[in-house]
Amino acid sequence: MIRWGTFVVACSLLLFADRTLYSQAPTATISGVVRDQTGAVLPGVSIQVINRETGGVRMATTDEAGRYRVPALEAGTYAVEGTLTGFRKVVKEGVVLTIGSQAVVDLTTEVGQLSENLAVTADVPLVQTASAELSGLVGDKEIRDLPLNGRSYEALAFLQPGVSNFTNSSTGTTATVANGAGAKMSVAGTPGDYQSFLMDGTDIHDHAGFTPGSVAGNNLGVDAILEFRVLTQNYSAEYGRTAGGVVSAVTRSGTNSFHGSVFEFFRNNALDAREFFDQGGTKPFHRNQFGAAAGGPIRRDKTFLFANYEGLRQNRTQTLSRTILSTAGRQGFLAGRVVQVSPLIKPYLDLLPNPNGRDFADGTAEFLWVAPTQVDEDFTSVRVDHQLSNSQSLFGRVIIDRAQSTQPNTLPPFQSALTSHNLFSTLEHKFIVSPRILNIARVAFNRTDPLLQDQVNLPGDAALRFVPTRTWSINSTVAAFADIGHLNSAPQQFAQNIYQYTDDLDIQRGPHSMKLGFNLERIYNNNETQTSQAQYQFTDLASLLQARPNRFVGLTLDSGTTAQFRQLFIGYYFQDDWKVNNALTLNLGMRHEFVTIPTEKHVRQANIRNVFTDNAPTFGAVFTRNPSLHDFAPRFGFAWVPLGERRPVIRGGFGIYYNEIMGRLYYQYARSGFLKTAQINNPSFPNPGLESVSAGNVSYSVWDPQPRTPTVYQYNFTVEQQMPWNTVVTLSYVGSQGRHWIRDRSPNTRLPQFLQNGTPVYSAIAPRINPAFGNIRQIVTDTNAEYNGLQLQVTRRQSNRMVWQTSYTYSSAITGSTAWGAAHTQNTSDIAVNPLDSNFDRSLSSFHVRHMVAVNATYRFPGGGLRGVAGILGKGWETSTIVSARSGTPFTAQLGFNRSNDGNSDTPERPDLRPGASTNPITGRVDRWYDPTAFVLPVSGVYGNLGRNTLIGPNLIHVNMSVVKTFPVHEGQTVAFRSEFFNLFNRANFGLPNRFPFLADGSYSGSAGVIQSLATSSRQIQFGLRYSF
Repeated sequence: MIRWGTFVVACSLLLFADRTLYSQAPTATISGVVRDQTGAVLPGVSIQVINRETGGVRMATTDEAGRYRVPALEAGTYAVEGTLTGFRKVVKEGVVLTIGSQAVVDLTTEVGQLSENLAVTADVPLVQTASAELSGLVGDKEIRDLPLNGRSYEALAFLQPGVSNFTNSSTGTTATVANGAGAKMSVAGTPGDYQSFLMDGTDIHDHAGFTPGSVAGNNLGVDAILEFRVLTQNYSAEYGRTAGGVVSAVTRSGTNSFHGSVFEFFRNNALDAREFFDQGGTKPFHRNQFGAAAGGPIRRDKTFLFANYEGLRQNRTQTLSRTILSTAGRQGFLAGRVVQVSPLIKPYLDLLPNPNGRDFADGTAEFLWVAPTQVDEDFTSVRVDHQLSNSQSLFGRVIIDRAQSTQPNTLPPFQSALTSHNLFSTLEHKFIVSPRILNIARVAFNRTDPLLQDQVNLPGDAALRFVPTRTWSINSTVAAFADIGHLNSAPQQFAQNIYQYTDDLDIQRGPHSMKLGFNLERIYNNNETQTSQAQYQFTDLASLLQARPNRFVGLTLDSGTTAQFRQLFIGYYFQDDWKVNNALTLNLGMRHEFVTIPTEKHVRQANIRNVFTDNAPTFGAVFTRNPSLHDFAPRFGFAWVPLGERRPVIRGGFGIYYNEIMGRLYYQYARSGFLKTAQINNPSFPNPGLESVSAGNVSYSVWDPQPRTPTVYQYNFTVEQQMPWNTVVTLSYVGSQGRHWIRDRSPNTRLPQFLQNGTPVYSAIAPRINPAFGNIRQIVTDTNAEYNGLQLQVTRRQSNRMVWQTSYTYSSAITGSTAWGAAHTQNTSDIAVNPLDSNFDRSLSSFHVRHMVAVNATYRFPGGGLRGVAGILGKGWETSTIVSARSGTPFTAQLGFNRSNDGNSDTPERPDLRPGASTNPITGRVDRWYDPTAFVLPVSGVYGNLGRNTLIGPNLIHVNMSVVKTFPVHEGQTVAFRSEFFNLFNRANFGLPNRFPFLADGSYSGSAGVIQSLATSSRQIQFGLRYSF
């Protein structure tokens, strides 16, 4: 174990060391060639790059080929000066740098006196001519101007081609902290936990590897973010640890001028449209988002400060739809039969509300209820920059974000309480060793700590418990039937601490721009997890009414729910961007990284090494070998301008990327022998007999002891052309092959027999393959994936009046079953159905989106020359819009019962396809999205022949718009009034339907295909007022 004090001392010693180390640099570069008026190159020219906002100056000298390069520049506006005895001084103003940009600023001077200035306005090419990477910038103007619902900055990442957002559950569904509370993002078909999230160059991902949002679902601090870049494909060797995209944000710093703002944003249901499922008028909704930001010099040209506070207070009620027992069903009248209601189940049924919606004529009906939610969040950010000398600078930044929220469970009065405490801190030292060598070192401490708790004080609740010390719940696997009782998986807590040290050395040698780097992360995961408190499960309504459960699921009495895992990540790389000639640049890189196999502080981890023959878990190390030791990741790219300046740029590349096994992905399945779940078949009710559970009724979650690191082979080809009117057109083919992706399977089935064609057949009375255990959930790394996409992007920037960007993606993503599918898309379980065949579930990926369109634009109205009353009323108007549209995401028609008799009731078994029927029998109706009669029950004892993810859910079209009027108050001071319209045209974007076509008796469910949730809210109007100085 590394203690914090030791860590700080070690990093302090390393901070000023001149080493060959790692970078995830959120900076920019200026390079170019200096020539005289005849076109001859000029060596020995002194170059000054001046930051016009802070006064900072960087120096360089041209080499024998007239080349210069100045790396690691902060985003901002610069001037480039070139001086050489016998020539006039040349100055190019207005060079705007953004995060990750590589601006080419060539200078041309004339023979003359050095005192004579040759001033030129910079005309930097808008196309990328130095790198093969595919990336998109979300700049200061987009962050400031675009209508951003919730003011959560990462939402703007979805404007980039190939980046999709998955939020298909009802907005009222309880957020589980286990899967991260932030947005779920897929980049080029990769799962959500394949993405990296960087703040000022250091990792800020949460314990599950997702967006580091608070339990409010936000990433606040828009005013503290200067800009961020989304890297989607073929990025350089300096980035690693994950195999998808990279979102790299830079915080705002102070400058030589004082500037800041005070703001308030307000929403009220009086301004909103009625939700689709609302009964009557709009439901109460009050949201206040407020704060202030200020920055400026502490000591001019030396020390700068920027601070930001933002608060959020929200109280909202919304209509939720659930399937419960109908009035007749509660009395025992089911479809075609009557059953006697047991007095044992009656106290639990009495907690059910009365249905008030559609009757599905099968014993179930719809219940619509107005669910309250409350959110409080406070975000604070402070950054200090200091210029130590002409060659050394330092900055430190701390972000503290605290949030709490209450969310409804499936039915009233049950609800959950969620809290999160996030801390992100970074200290950076920059050292210019010489004009051609620069070193950047960073040390960081980042912490995320979400907590989920059940929050109900129900009178008489103790008498209803199945296990005296635990909460209770009742689940019926009948189609989409709402659980009764408490949240079965609470409490959960996932505190993660990341101690990080990175360092980067940048060396310029002639045409070679080289980087060498190293990254060290010590990761602490302290968690409390519950697989199940105490839950009875029923296969149909009849067994529920008769109190005849088919299964009881709950942690064994000797299980431990807490663990403290420790892990070390090390990555190092070499990158050479070689400018072969004026037309061709090669990007050559090699990276190696590895993670240690996690250890548990009190050695509370175990594994079942051979799930078919072992008689007990093996305590100690989970893996018998480290899968990451040989994770070498070469990167190659090229940028070619075959026809010269302003002509098409042709780019392409290939790279290998690894998604290291870390965090929750590891530890959820690493505690067999300590975290055990009893699965008692046909138990008594309401006393399950948990005190005497046989070994064959205990289930485990385990790892393949010899896994491989999930890998993505990325490749792309791009043609980019700068057009008139500051417009750039980019056309890209983007592809990838996934290998060794995660698959969650249940291999300890009942002992099968096999038909001649290899089809397994199961008997309900057969023993399990390994009778020493019950069900075993095992993570294996044998799934392959494939992605192919065509991306078109048209961008217009640097316009005084209007800027806009349009992107379109046409793509296909195919995988086998992948663990965490429900965590990414919140739509359907991705557990493998047939554990013996990794190709049985190969189909469209849960991250597949065929068509995606994203448009954003800002237009500033004319009228700047108006004066007097006309000027007050007519000038200062601006409007912005975001248009998002995508085709539906895939989901699976699923059986809610174990028709195959394989003994694994938690796998998403599928029906048979009726001969001649479509695999995607979509009707498009809210009350019956698909035709359930296209499916039939398979023969008992075998798996259904319907493929996975054959059904496609509803499309999504969403338009946001803002109208802003800015009033000048005094010199340098303005007041802006904003009106923002989210879901402007009030389109009902529906969530996924009930995916269960059958009841357990083989009849069709009356609620099959019924949609009961929305993916987005109705139209909401927000007013904002901002004073800026």
